[in-house]
Amino acid sequence: MKRIILAGAVAVFASAAFANPQPVTNTSKAPYKASKTYCNDAVFKPSKGENIACYNHDACYSDPQGKSRSDCDEGYLRDMKLAGLEAIGWVKYKALRQWGKASWERCRENDKRQAAK
Repeated sequence: MKRIILAGAVAVFASAAFANPQPVTNTSKAPYKASKTYCNDAVFKPSKGENIACYNHDACYSDPQGKSRSDCDEGYLRDMKLAGLEAIGWVKYKALRQWGKASWERCRENDKRQAAK
């Protein structure tokens, strides 16, 4: 009996550890569409989990709702881990931290223009 319970617990943990992230819904960004590719660097169609991670990251940058750039980038890494893509997620996270500042600042300037209207 103990083995069955332990095996069940391991299975639940494993499925939770590699569950795809969910698209955010509390954003002003257009709703997620599975047929669209949200990863700017995609040469091939990204996996569902990676595509959702990219969508969520874009949504966070365009509508941060009080989150910092670091919060958005860390959310991307968290979503990539959920999708089972920790290694490539870490590489892309480091790229976001290195080169994402200009994109973040463009989004903040856009916020200012929208607020001035």
